[in-house]
Amino acid sequence: MRFSRVVFTAIAVLALLGPAGTPGRATSAEAQEKPRPGGVLTWFDYGDPGRLDVHAESPLVVQQATAGIWSGLLHYDPDNPSKIAGDLAERWTISPDGKTYTFHLRKGVKWHDGQPFSAADVKVSFDRILNPEFQSPKCGASLKPLVQSVEMLDAGTVEFRLKFAAAPFLPSLASAWCRVAAKHVLAKHNDLNQPEAQIGTGPFRFKKYERGSVIEWEKNPNYFIPGLPYLDGVKQFILVGGPTQLAAAKAAKVMLWDAWPPMRKTQAEELRRARDDVEIYQASINTLFLAYLNSQRPPFNNADLRRAVNLALDRQELVAKTLEGAGVPCAILDPKLVGDFALPLEEVNKMPGCRQPKDADVAEAKRLVEKHHPGGLDIEIATRAVGNYVDRAQVVIAQLRKIGIRGTLKTHESAAGYAAWGKGDFTLIATQDRSMDVNDPSGVFHIAYTTGSGSNYGRMSDPKVDELAERALKESNHDKRKQLYWELQRYILTRGDAASIAVGWVEGWFFKDKRLRKLQARAHDLRQQYLHEGVARPVTRLQGPRRPAPCRRDGAC
Repeated sequence: MRFSRVVFTAIAVLALLGPAGTPGRATSAEAQEKPRPGGVLTWFDYGDPGRLDVHAESPLVVQQATAGIWSGLLHYDPDNPSKIAGDLAERWTISPDGKTYTFHLRKGVKWHDGQPFSAADVKVSFDRILNPEFQSPKCGASLKPLVQSVEMLDAGTVEFRLKFAAAPFLPSLASAWCRVAAKHVLAKHNDLNQPEAQIGTGPFRFKKYERGSVIEWEKNPNYFIPGLPYLDGVKQFILVGGPTQLAAAKAAKVMLWDAWPPMRKTQAEELRRARDDVEIYQASINTLFLAYLNSQRPPFNNADLRRAVNLALDRQELVAKTLEGAGVPCAILDPKLVGDFALPLEEVNKMPGCRQPKDADVAEAKRLVEKHHPGGLDIEIATRAVGNYVDRAQVVIAQLRKIGIRGTLKTHESAAGYAAWGKGDFTLIATQDRSMDVNDPSGVFHIAYTTGSGSNYGRMSDPKVDELAERALKESNHDKRKQLYWELQRYILTRGDAASIAVGWVEGWFFKDKRLRKLQARAHDLRQQYLHEGVARPVTRLQGPRRPAPCRRDGAC
């Protein structure tokens, strides 16, 4: 979603009745037309991030908390989010075989503590991300299948050597999760988890983190792009739960809702009734709602019981009830986001588990449960207590009860939930949204389905999935690549015992305060990270959502 790299270097806050950034309304047409720099932007984080390491974490809230602090080699052009532009890299060249990328770095860039930036920082950052022993569920999950090595040629030049020519490389490198950290900071702190380690080169400096309350950034006066950022700072309130978030929006405590979770239609209508000074819009967020089964422990180490859950879950009902119909049920790839790489929805909706009506699938699921557990079984069903996850989980519990699986709900605080998922400390995760990190069909498979993917929480390993995903990643011919992705989607859906279950692609409603002008996210595809979590849409969505153009077959974006 858009907040994946909400650096807001191009935001001006409209002149108001009071000082810049003070809540209030413009009092004249002149004020409406003459935005001025300055002020403090307010928005919310859906939970407390706890750990802040952008390389090692995957929750959107980590990205939200730190996005303005960091820069990457590349980012998505804020003026044209369908294109990739240099960030810390001024320019780059590509070898004739497409396997070597040489990046020439900006000169004179300083870290927030005054130390000079160099290629040594780039090498240390990506050596860390690419280390096979280092768990990097976002940037690492995207780059490890592609990158062979990173070499520092001199203080201003770095070279990436790929395993094969790969069109998704530049979009992956431009991800807001692939930020460059300082060599001296990593040497001192060993990770990026603590506020003291948030020393970047981005437009804002990390100012304050009060657990459970607020995160603040302040303007970086030495930012490498003269005149930016326009804002004096950003304040992020940590607000847990939809009612609390909506109340803050209605009271004008936050000026922007452009991150996960999106508003549902009824919430957007309630906000519209409460305020006439906001622009409200609907958008896809490039985020997939998944359920996970732990394939490494009972009962879901049994393929029959995984198959039973795949059959029993009514994706259409889940989207209708919990997303108020704003989503695309069942699809592993959304055609609105990746075009014809997605298996046609007409075919998807005839697959076991997706076909309607559900009677036959529910009957078969019940038979499979009774085969192994006459009288049914009792399990713990987990979810994080964020967004409307608890409401979603209740619908999942009701659906599974029909086939003899009786679930007891266990809720986790956001960071604690992710820790449990990472350790495999669960039986069934009722709901977990995952955002895509590249505008490419490869993203979902290297996030949730392949053996080494960053969010394969169910720990299922299928050699055929791995083989098809790798072949599709390497294929440069569009039509052949499409056929490989179609085969991969068909295989997962027809096999029917996946541990990562695609429930549906999430859509929703968002708003911005009309006092904001020239709202652009300096860096990023705020489409990619939507960060939850995610979400993914272009920064220009303020005038209405538009899907970014996909990369060309030759790798140009």
